[in-house]
Amino acid sequence: MKVPVPTPVVAEVQLGSFRCFDAARLEPGPGFNLIAGSNASGKTSLLEALYFLGRGTSFRAARAEAAIHFEAERCTLFARLGAGLASRVGLELSRSEGSIIRVDGVAGTRADLARALPVQILEPASHELVSGAPAGRRQFLDWGVFHVEPAFLPAWQRYRRSVQQRNAALKARNPAAAWHWDESLIADGLVVDECRRRLMTLLQPAVQRVGERLLGAEVALSYLPGWAEGSALGEALVGSRDRDLQLGTSTVGPHRADFRITVHTRRARDTVSRGQEKLVAAALTLAQVELVAESRAQIVVLLLDEPGADLDREHLARLLEVVADSAVQSFVTSLDSTAVPLPRDARTFHVERAGTASFAIISG
Repeated sequence: MKVPVPTPVVAEVQLGSFRCFDAARLEPGPGFNLIAGSNASGKTSLLEALYFLGRGTSFRAARAEAAIHFEAERCTLFARLGAGLASRVGLELSRSEGSIIRVDGVAGTRADLARALPVQILEPASHELVSGAPAGRRQFLDWGVFHVEPAFLPAWQRYRRSVQQRNAALKARNPAAAWHWDESLIADGLVVDECRRRLMTLLQPAVQRVGERLLGAEVALSYLPGWAEGSALGEALVGSRDRDLQLGTSTVGPHRADFRITVHTRRARDTVSRGQEKLVAAALTLAQVELVAESRAQIVVLLLDEPGADLDREHLARLLEVVADSAVQSFVTSLDSTAVPLPRDARTFHVERAGTASFAIISG
């Protein structure tokens, strides 16, 4: 169900020396925004800019400075937001000075960006949410937990620091120093675990509902906490000490958590096709966005990079129908604007390379 919002989440975006854009400005609509253009025209770069403004990092490159125009020392990103939110968010990336984040003109952190502009993405690699490593699923899960559970972030930050200290002691072969951190690991780890479990409980009904619309199948989730289910975290830490010393790292705890995805009661990664993996990932993402939107009483920015890849026309239409029904302001890229079924209120933008120049042009 859509959450009523008087103005769009993103009312204006400005880019400077970002990727192929020397300078660009976009005024999106409050609902469905289609960004069409040929390969290498800058469509995905526009989505990346929005992702940066909501996450402080890129979904395309490990090094943020890779997004700076090759002839520039720094790039700037800015968004003017709708009512009920911080009114402005900005990010400057520098090759020599790193990143500077501002929310309403005040220096901020990546967490401040995430609170001001909740952004989620579906892109060609999203199928790895189903078939990839546990780290990607933890990152996906924790974005939702961050927005829904206020106690999560401080506990997770303390927990990660404790794990780092414990691992440093394990690598130094100093068991007494390593076990010193177990008490704080347990205290903060249990808070992290409880927050994740509550989110998974809330997420499951929405995943089933969206999965039925997209795949005509039951999609279910099973949470794996990072240690043997049924045992206490303290017991698991003590039981893993010999192995931890041998390997020089902490092998149990919430930093090892995961969740299993099943379709028709069978493990998804072992049974579904690439296109179905994408639809399963979409079901999880749209369910999570719905939950965050409901919890925060605002819509969420959803980025869809070439959603037609790996999907036939029927399943693409199903996906975009669910997106149109969701509490999102969506930005969708496509090579061909006629290949995407558009809602009535959609706004279309075209991105073009300006001849052989190193910049792109956006037209509405």
